[in-house]
Amino acid sequence: MKFFDLTFSLVLIISIFQFSNAKPPKGFEKVDQEITISTLEAQMKYDVKSFSVKPSSKVKVIFKNPDSLPHNLIFCTPGKKKGGDKGQEVIDAVLKLGDQGVKMDWEPKGHPRILASSGMVQPGKEITFYFKTPKVEGDYPYICTFPGHYQLMNGVMGVTQKANPITNLSYKIYHGEWSKLPDFSELKPKKTGTLANGLFDITRSEIKNNFGFVFQGKINCINDGKYTFTLSSDDGSILLINDKVVVDNDGIHGIETAKGSIKLNKGKHNIEVRYFERGGGENLTVKWSGPGFNNKALSKSLPKRGQLVEGMLLEAPKGEAIIYRNFIDGAGPRAIGVGYHEGLNLAFDANNMRLAMIWHGDFIDGARHWIARGQGFQPPAGNDVTRFPEGLAIAELDSSDSPWPESEYRTKELAFGGYVLDKMQRPTFKYSRNKVSITDNAIPIADTSEEIPGKIKRLIRFSAKEGPTNLYFRIAEGNFEKKDDSFQNEELVVRVKGGDVFTHEDELRVPIVFNGKTAQLEITYSWAE
Repeated sequence: MKFFDLTFSLVLIISIFQFSNAKPPKGFEKVDQEITISTLEAQMKYDVKSFSVKPSSKVKVIFKNPDSLPHNLIFCTPGKKKGGDKGQEVIDAVLKLGDQGVKMDWEPKGHPRILASSGMVQPGKEITFYFKTPKVEGDYPYICTFPGHYQLMNGVMGVTQKANPITNLSYKIYHGEWSKLPDFSELKPKKTGTLANGLFDITRSEIKNNFGFVFQGKINCINDGKYTFTLSSDDGSILLINDKVVVDNDGIHGIETAKGSIKLNKGKHNIEVRYFERGGGENLTVKWSGPGFNNKALSKSLPKRGQLVEGMLLEAPKGEAIIYRNFIDGAGPRAIGVGYHEGLNLAFDANNMRLAMIWHGDFIDGARHWIARGQGFQPPAGNDVTRFPEGLAIAELDSSDSPWPESEYRTKELAFGGYVLDKMQRPTFKYSRNKVSITDNAIPIADTSEEIPGKIKRLIRFSAKEGPTNLYFRIAEGNFEKKDDSFQNEELVVRVKGGDVFTHEDELRVPIVFNGKTAQLEITYSWAE
């Protein structure tokens, strides 16, 4: 556990700063997440039993104590039982304080498992403190160390790349054989628990058939507005907000998807998901959209049969891009994935020198290729994956309406020359087609509204001693219509500078016109609203 030492010592330094209405400490003027936790009067409990945060994020905690007794809030490291011991080693150290306990506010200062602390907060008071979460994902318990309190006053902070706005998420597992969702209130659960990461997760079931789940928690809406929930399941499921059914996907079926919308005010709302699995495959995927965001995951993704589980989500550093060279589903065995800090992503196929796909949101999960034998293709982890035609992107044609040539695996006419990185670690791909040299550079453009994913602008430069006159570029496939300066279909909007774009059958093509020894195309891709 040595890798925790530096992180924890730094966090402890930060956590000693406690404020009522004071300014935050240096470096914490802007935080990644704010969480308010209150005691419940005469109940010896916290009102928040679980919440999730991302690794290495700056957190502001407001701890309120309306109770008649003093309480504290101490965050602990997972320990040997990965958070399951509720910080028992800290409690053991508290008991050893003896007569010094009162003087030390029942806190063993400097204990290696203490991550951050509020200090003792008197009745009717509140305090604000700040800390930086560890880099390591896991369940981090928090407790009140006043003697006799911790058994009831405890919770779990889930540190995960998929942190989300659901708190107090609990589950109940039931066994039975049903053709539709039963009245679970009349049944006795086989198992109960808490999901600190705030993700609906049916992998907690120890059996594969004839089981059911009831999940309950609080979801926080940051704005007033219309929220849409998406529920995909095999077999049946329903989603309720404030006890009202919003999505109904009940019955025995394979993976089917249903949606529903509801207007919600800013603040926390009850969320409940009920699910059952009869036989065959099992699946539950929950997403939501709302003012300022689209298709955010609220569930743990399930691997396909034989796949490795998720758990190593890659994320671009602030202000930079991240490169992932491996087998990517849809981009082939010589794929080069690029995740941009702006939340935009692409995959380049180095076999056929083509842009294979673009997407936004999460980049990619590296677990499959970094754990065990690393076999198989990893799909993108984000949303609205748009795929481009397989095979050659550039070809010589007898005429503009000639059939596009089929391509063999790694054709001789194409050669990959690698890529160079700029100061933001963004790659420019270098390749050639016969005697034509090509550079291919993608630039992410974030949208200012946050409701729209953004755009990817692609600059492709061609050079040759003698430019061919019959060279064409295939941009995309699909039912495109021309609208003003763009071509659009149901999922994609394309704008092109440097050539006269036209459609042939279901292909979007553009001739590459040389001006002397050079030619250039500027292609901007964005997602249709």
